[in-house]
Amino acid sequence: MDIFGEVNHWEKTEGASIFCSIINVPNPVILDYGCGAGNYSFAAAYAFDQKCKVCAVDINGQCLEYVNQKAKNEGIDCITTSIGREDYRHDFDCDTFDLIIYSDIFHGEERLYGGLHRFVMIEEAKRTLKNNGVLAVLPFHLSNFRDSNKKKSKYTHKKLIDEICSYGFTYTGKDQEGIHFEKVYSPYYQQKGGITFDGLERGKMLIFELTGKPRP
Repeated sequence: MDIFGEVNHWEKTEGASIFCSIINVPNPVILDYGCGAGNYSFAAAYAFDQKCKVCAVDINGQCLEYVNQKAKNEGIDCITTSIGREDYRHDFDCDTFDLIIYSDIFHGEERLYGGLHRFVMIEEAKRTLKNNGVLAVLPFHLSNFRDSNKKKSKYTHKKLIDEICSYGFTYTGKDQEGIHFEKVYSPYYQQKGGITFDGLERGKMLIFELTGKPRP
């Protein structure tokens, strides 16, 4: 089995189990924002036997083409794709989602927000999640984060947890193991060779709930 086969196997097994473990809602509506190649979108689709709606959003149109083609090839029709906005706002109504996934999207120096885009994304998660909705955050490159003053600040999981909780979220402690899939699809690493599934970077997926939100 090549690495793409191993990734597909992960989506159907370990990846699916992540979402079965953190949310128990019939026919959930899910947002995978910054979906990349859609690994977590597909894992969510398998977790709920496609009895869900997954919105896969990315600013990169080629990523969305890949997701659409893969979904077609695998007979998955519960995933819809859309282009993300440069300001990181969601083009969705308030109280839409049961689950929002932010995987490897909080770090970096962004042109519009100077690395502060995650604050916008947390605000948008709070706005578009339903009451008792779940936010799953898989952060990598914590040393590249910036604080609210736009200064580089070495973050820890605890510091990020406290930051997200300050927006009204509750940290559940139901952490899951997530995978950083970038190397699988990167032309640089593909040309370099030597990529193995077991060698992909793992990280802690932090799980939050939004409780006590007024009903619309």
